[in-house]
Parts: sequence; C-alpha cells; structure tokens
Amino acid sequence: MTRLLREHPSIGVELDADGLVVAVHWAGRREPVEVCNRWRIDEGWWRDPIARDYFKVVGSRWLALVYLDRLDGTWHLERVYD
Repeated sequence: MTRLLREHPSIGVELDADGLVVAVHWAGRREPVEVCNRWRIDEGWWRDPIARDYFKVVGSRWLALVYLDRLDGTWHLERVYD
C-alpha cells in the first residue's frame, strides 16, 4: 500500500560527497537511507514551472519518495510505501 501525502511536508536531508541522500529527518526522527532510484523532472515552462530531483529511498523502517525542489532549494516527502 502507498500513502501519497496531500501536503508534501518539508524534511531535512543529509547528503554524501556525491550529493546522494544518506539520511532523512522527518517527524523528529532520523532515518539512514539508501537511494534505490533517482530521476529529474522539468516541466511547465509555459506556466508554473516544476524542477525537481526525485529520490526513492529505503531505510530500515520504511521506503519513501523524496524530492529536492530545485526552484527554492527545499526538500520534501511526497510518498511513503508500506
């Protein structure tokens, strides 16, 4: 089952030297993670643009989809997989 979060809450992210996500901070907890997959989205240049780097990450307690909003430099949690 997948839980898509209506509001994509801001999260804290730790990166390694190569810019890969190594830990996620959310809801007062730190979760070390590994990146399973990553991709980039650039769309909407004719209206409100979206520029995001997505990372599917897995930790010992959960699998999640997080992204970096490249327009404002903030990290967000979009989806949690059960």
